[in-house]
Amino acid sequence: MPAPAALSWEAYAGRACYACGKRLTTGAVLVGRAQGHSGAHDLSADVYACP
Repeated sequence: MPAPAALSWEAYAGRACYACGKRLTTGAVLVGRAQGHSGAHDLSADVYACP
């Protein structure tokens, strides 16, 4: 799973596939959670992929 900092803004927001960058509409698959912290701030995000 990539680090949150390695994700594009759209992928970090859950609107694009983390692998190919294609915009997600329906049928997106949750593949996990990118874990990250900056001091006391949790930067973790759910990561989605194309169906």
